Amino acid sequence: MTDLRAQFQRGLTEPRVALPVEGLPEQHILDLITKRKELDTVDWTKGKVTGAVYHGGQDHYDFIGKIFSKWGFANPLHPAIHPALRQMDSEVVQMIINMYNGGADACGAFTTGGTESILMAMKAYRDKGKAEKGITNANIVICSTAHAAFDKAGKYFNIQVRHARTNSEMEVDLKHLNRLIDSNTVAIVGSACQYAHGTVDPIENMAEIALRRKVGLHVDCCLGGFLLPFMEKAGFKLPPFDFRVNGVTSISVDPHKYGFAPKGSSVVMFANKNLRHHMYCYLTEWSGGIYATPTMSGSRAGAPVAATWAAMCKFGERGYIETTKQIVGATKKIAEGIRKTEGLKLVGRPDVCVVAFAGAEGSGINCYAIADCMRQQHEWDLATCQNPPCVHFALTLPNSQNADQFLEDLEEAVKTVKEDTTGKFNSTAGVYGMAASLPASFLENAAAAYLDAMSEVQTETPAADMEAPAIGGA
Repeated sequence: MTDLRAQFQRGLTEPRVALPVEGLPEQHILDLITKRKELDTVDWTKGKVTGAVYHGGQDHYDFIGKIFSKWGFANPLHPAIHPALRQMDSEVVQMIINMYNGGADACGAFTTGGTESILMAMKAYRDKGKAEKGITNANIVICSTAHAAFDKAGKYFNIQVRHARTNSEMEVDLKHLNRLIDSNTVAIVGSACQYAHGTVDPIENMAEIALRRKVGLHVDCCLGGFLLPFMEKAGFKLPPFDFRVNGVTSISVDPHKYGFAPKGSSVVMFANKNLRHHMYCYLTEWSGGIYATPTMSGSRAGAPVAATWAAMCKFGERGYIETTKQIVGATKKIAEGIRKTEGLKLVGRPDVCVVAFAGAEGSGINCYAIADCMRQQHEWDLATCQNPPCVHFALTLPNSQNADQFLEDLEEAVKTVKEDTTGKFNSTAGVYGMAASLPASFLENAAAAYLDAMSEVQTETPAADMEAPAIGGA
């Protein structure tokens, strides 16, 4: 806990736990915000961070900021007051439906992120199963590599989540998936692509199973949602994954990743309005009047809606084709480099924007040690995954420009780890090794401590800081 607190309190600027007695001057606040923004920017500007920052261009951020400032206080909950915002909300959804080849009855909703989109889709399947089939103990069948949000939906909505195995390329084992379906199954889930390894599940084959077993099929495109629709025109082959596939009944997509929209923008789509109606929440006897919302939120921030519309219109189809060429091209280049690196192997299949790798059998290389070495000696911030152990690298516009540098540094890191006898690169391996031997309840308590530490503030604020500084003061 002490280490966590030290990590989260790194770079604190003017800690504060109570309102100032007098309001602070605007310029002082702006100066402080500038300082804080610089602190939050320094770690990713070199283009050595996996995922997280998808565009990185200041000109684009300035443009989106102008849109944000005009809609920061608008609420889509009030369409009569904000008719233009309602228009942009519906147009974002429809543009993405068209990207995914939705039919005349296809529809959707704007949400705050991929997790909410997934939650809403799973609620719709649960409620549809109850209304149309009398299912009161619903389950969904997902691959073990599906996003954690599906398990979260299970916890939130009391849906049993069944996990199908993977094959050698980390795509879902279709036979095992089929065996897990029963009369209480309301949906199965495929990923395009999945987070950990970048593999796209066999959506066409899954759709055949869904139609035969009369269940829904949700395709999670939250990660690669603004790459997949443009890959063919960018020169990359990929099997059909969208509403062109008969049996696909819902899809989730995040514009706030490779659509370069601001955080807080996602879309969940449905093949027809009947399924979408089961997502809605209605309260017809509330004392405040008839209440209905399409998604989890009541009030929503209008700025992400307007800024998402602006980002999509700014890039257009040709712009997204070009960024797809750069990002997917860099992914393929790095994957090929890893294939040629002695002692390493790819984990999964780098279909879109993620490369995952581990030590080859018999090499004696611990992939977590490679991640530690890449961070300590080459300033690469990569993600580590488990079951199986591997290192995950999600390509973005900033880091895709450094593909050659990544491969050079990776080759050097492999050499360094092989020669190391001090154990200086064993911190991550030690964590995962310890975790494997501990009960789930202990790990949950450790995760809770982490989340608690994230929300802690400095408990003592200097007395002098409680009063507003003089105008023009430091």
